[in-house]
Amino acid sequence: MQFDYYIGIDYSGRGEPTKRTSGIQVVEMDRDGQVSRISPNGLHGRTFSWSRKEVYDYLRNRLTEQKHRFVIGIDHSLSFPVTYFKQHDLSNWDEFLNHFQALWNTKVESVRDCKERVDDYPNHNELRITETFTASAKSAWNFEQKTGTVAYSTHAGLPWIYELRQSFRENLHNWPYDGWKPCSEKSVLAEVYPSLLYKRFRQNDPGFPLEWPRDAQDAYAIAAWLRERDLNGTLERYFEVSTLTEQEKQLALQFEGWILGVC
Repeated sequence: MQFDYYIGIDYSGRGEPTKRTSGIQVVEMDRDGQVSRISPNGLHGRTFSWSRKEVYDYLRNRLTEQKHRFVIGIDHSLSFPVTYFKQHDLSNWDEFLNHFQALWNTKVESVRDCKERVDDYPNHNELRITETFTASAKSAWNFEQKTGTVAYSTHAGLPWIYELRQSFRENLHNWPYDGWKPCSEKSVLAEVYPSLLYKRFRQNDPGFPLEWPRDAQDAYAIAAWLRERDLNGTLERYFEVSTLTEQEKQLALQFEGWILGVC
């Protein structure tokens, strides 16, 4: 097995960045399959609701532990369609992150407040290639969707991804932007889509936490899938995504990224 811990994060763009919401849940599994539904700030189960600032602090603290290797799955988009890069003359993902976090200050303000000062997207239904390979993924620009919108979580989360990128460039592999095959010494952060995993684990996993709320179950499904794939030796194949054409792989590597598990 490549990793010591498998972390699933179900994310939310609701409210202020320092306000806790039940829509943000964190689940860890270790190599042996021991499951922990994590509480923020060591609160030992008194609350399982997180703020986005607390999630960032938690990941920062975990990544500081050089003795363990983690794979982290988070359920918001890590990039935009390539048309956005062309419109703003951005040549790669790092330039995109720097541009985005300067435009959307969601480390301090709510998405809703920032949105009032930023121009609307020309096509709120535009998808990246990886999203067109699924049956139900929505655009990160679609703020009109009433429930489960990835737009709010993406716009709330990307500036924190930028901060992680700045702080842990040497020991965190941001997949696939740092390469399709992660370095064996680094932890990995990847975009996931728990709707692709949820029913499978709910139906077939005897340890599935039926008593947990859906957001926590989604975080569980992410962590369980990552561990299962690592345990049976197929996680590396999912990282490589050999089903893509060279043109698709280059587009994802440089600009749009990819959802781990989508083939």
